Amino acid sequence: MFSVLYVDDESMLLEVGKLFLERSGKIHLDILDSSVKALEQIKALPYDAIISDFDMPDMDGIALLRSVRTEFPHLPFIIFTGKGREEIVIDALNNGADHYIQKGGDPRSQFAELMHTVERAIERKQAFDTIMHLSRLNSVLTSTNRAIVHIHNKKELLKEACRIAVEDGQFLMAWIGIINTKTQMVEPVAACGYEDGYLTNLSIRLDIIPQGMGMTGTAICTKKPVVCNDIASDPMMKSHQGEALKRGYRSGAGIPLFSGEKVIGVMRFYSGEVNFFNDEEVGLLRDLVADISFALDVADKSRPNTEMNCFCTNPG
Repeated sequence: MFSVLYVDDESMLLEVGKLFLERSGKIHLDILDSSVKALEQIKALPYDAIISDFDMPDMDGIALLRSVRTEFPHLPFIIFTGKGREEIVIDALNNGADHYIQKGGDPRSQFAELMHTVERAIERKQAFDTIMHLSRLNSVLTSTNRAIVHIHNKKELLKEACRIAVEDGQFLMAWIGIINTKTQMVEPVAACGYEDGYLTNLSIRLDIIPQGMGMTGTAICTKKPVVCNDIASDPMMKSHQGEALKRGYRSGAGIPLFSGEKVIGVMRFYSGEVNFFNDEEVGLLRDLVADISFALDVADKSRPNTEMNCFCTNPG
């Protein structure tokens, strides 16, 4: 369901708009009669689109649009107003409005057009986001494979893989953990991004339930990628939820690392966006980690008892 905020100083229009737009079951509509309050709420809550009147007493719709665009440059924004002067339309579009709809006429037709416009703008934004995500992940895959060719030290390779994930893939944080077979602990060996002590609070033991069966433990034990697209509500993240949210992690993925058929560890990715990971993105991450696994496996077979077989338990 799409989450949309509608801002208008006419309370009757807000109520009618909520009735019409929520009728399809595709949209949840929050309503506010103040653009100043709306700006505060947009910063606090995630929205898929904004609908705004133009002529409001505390801040007009164009000023609200400008403020929103400074922090959310791609958030769909629709101006919905009775002011139809050409200069207002031009000003709205020049400041980044996605659409401009003039009020008036039959309410059914008017709100049907508004609903269609909102849904189309959100779907276009989602398609754009998917393309950008996939483009970044393809760049991560290419850069990591280049690193695999040139870096012949396990510790350095894994650190570089995490760096690439953060800098090229724009993840908030990425880390790699390797299973200590003696202690059955998953020990971080490389990390990059906004970690801020997060890893020092982790204690992942594979021989203890339920501590070992969070996202990391589940990915290792099932030998399959594990995704959490809403850390705030996913029970798998219960033990680390508070610390994750404090650092802005909103979704995460865990991809197992293999040596042959045996799982030896996991690579974790964190995003600041809810619902960041879809099937295509997880598929690319799986390819990425498979390439790293292959490089480590080849190194173990071709360089026994060398520095390629030594991991550092300090991710710093």
